[in-house]
Amino acid sequence: MNAVRMSVLLLATIALSANAYAEVTAPKPAESSPTSQHINALGQAAIIGGDTSNARDKAVDDALRKAVEQSVGTIISSETVTENFQLISDKILTKARGYVRNYKITSEKQDQGVYQVNVDAEVSKGVLKNDVDGILTVLRAKNMPRMLVMVSEQNIGQGDANFWWGNKTFATNLDAFENEFMDQWMKKGVRFVDRQALQGKMSTGPAISSAEPTNDAIKEFAGRSGAEVVIIGKAVATDVGTIMGTQMHSCRANVSLRALALDTGRILATVTRTEAVGHVDPTTGGTLALKKAADKASEEMMEKVIAQWSSEVSGPMSITLTLKNVKQAKSLRGLQQVLKEQVRGVQDVRQLSFKSKVAELDVEIKGSAQDLADELETKTFPGFALEVEEITSNAVTASLK
Repeated sequence: MNAVRMSVLLLATIALSANAYAEVTAPKPAESSPTSQHINALGQAAIIGGDTSNARDKAVDDALRKAVEQSVGTIISSETVTENFQLISDKILTKARGYVRNYKITSEKQDQGVYQVNVDAEVSKGVLKNDVDGILTVLRAKNMPRMLVMVSEQNIGQGDANFWWGNKTFATNLDAFENEFMDQWMKKGVRFVDRQALQGKMSTGPAISSAEPTNDAIKEFAGRSGAEVVIIGKAVATDVGTIMGTQMHSCRANVSLRALALDTGRILATVTRTEAVGHVDPTTGGTLALKKAADKASEEMMEKVIAQWSSEVSGPMSITLTLKNVKQAKSLRGLQQVLKEQVRGVQDVRQLSFKSKVAELDVEIKGSAQDLADELETKTFPGFALEVEEITSNAVTASLK
């Protein structure tokens, strides 16, 4: 019997050694790379007011969109976009579900007031929400916005919701949802304002000292934190009861979130999730359920926010333009037309309000708020000039002269 056992052991050793040798000596398969295809596309844009540079930009955009439409399921990322072999960094050209990795202009011409551009675009397939590089590219294009999380949390066994702003009894070891949410986003390169550094240093009034403050109260409070975006919401864990007569408790977490851009007050995305966990200890089960809900909610929120920012970067982006010293409504109408026709990248202008010589416009522009501000200050307009006073990620304030 000993001889038989020794023989079996010897054979097993030989077999394992052979497998190990095969793994070492066998050629490794080539690393997979995203599939891509080269697409030729023609883009066109009308030349208005003799501004060929503006028309050329719009023609290139038109060509790239057409290239993506010919591809299947893409989201565009383009830190490596090239134009006539010149690197264009920190731009995103987004459409549907894929990304353009690079492109070059093969020919361009003007024909009867129309600028025409032919491009050779390399379109890669992928899913942006799982592409860390793609997410970082979007964040860079948005000037790396900083986030602040303001989510009140109530675990099983707690009488009231727990929140760090304006709550003197806040315990840092109880914020399971917030910590898990931030951990997931920081892995993708998102930057957060350290709320622990803010506690006790920012004055709070009655409007903010509640578990569910209003958007106006949040804007006033969070705007002083240095954040550009705030994640607001509530996470509550409840004990639904025992499971089929056992000692296991069904612990459920309900979460409701919204992402608010602080400079404009615009809601970027909303998420509602419900997740359940079974555990013998309700408090531990509630914590696990809150963490599970944070994982799912963070993924969904990331997907929605990145999709929104991608569409803004790819253009057109909606910029709130506040104009001071506008004396007459009729001059405002003329100003809107001039902005639409003569400012590079502007595709549409809509009046939001006009009161006490202050006008608020919604400007759709292929570019950023900084691009709009640069155009307003450097371009010569007929009969007036604009002096920029303030620039944020999504808004520009200027005075009419």
